[in-house]
Amino acid sequence: MDYRGTTARSRLAYHIMVAIYAVQDFIVKGQERTLDGFGIAAGSTIVDYGCGPGRYLGTASRLAGPSGRVYAADISEVALQYAARRVQGLGLANVTLLPIRDGRCAIPDTSADLVYALDMFHAVRDPKAFLAEIHRFTKPGGTLILEDGHQPRAVTCRKLLGADGWRIEEETRWHLRCTRC
Repeated sequence: MDYRGTTARSRLAYHIMVAIYAVQDFIVKGQERTLDGFGIAAGSTIVDYGCGPGRYLGTASRLAGPSGRVYAADISEVALQYAARRVQGLGLANVTLLPIRDGRCAIPDTSADLVYALDMFHAVRDPKAFLAEIHRFTKPGGTLILEDGHQPRAVTCRKLLGADGWRIEEETRWHLRCTRC
């Protein structure tokens, strides 16, 4: 599903989704633990690709630390508006919000130590182009954490292995840990 926010109906759907996330996050507090096992080191450059309303930005910012950098990118203007409010409200000085336009984003080449794409890969229309763009801005040997989203693991693996430049290092119940070749 594409939440670009171009129609009233899609904006409403996005606002409802954000409300559901808020309830989930209040009850479970899972967004705080989600990034813990990713290996985010102080001083690293992190990309939250498909950041949505910015659920993970506070944790990513804290883990990267004041000398680190977090890029948060999304195709949806509505998502970036929510994320901007979160960044401002939490005072996240090391977070930069960037729009994704035509499958490209202004993240500098080979700058990211770690990229995570959570609960969105199932909606990617062109997985090869998507993975090539992430490859462009990930450092050689850098990490991609790719969550299946709403598709079977076999489909995620087939899409990933059908693109050049990535090697699966680890499979967990929740995601694949990949290395940029």
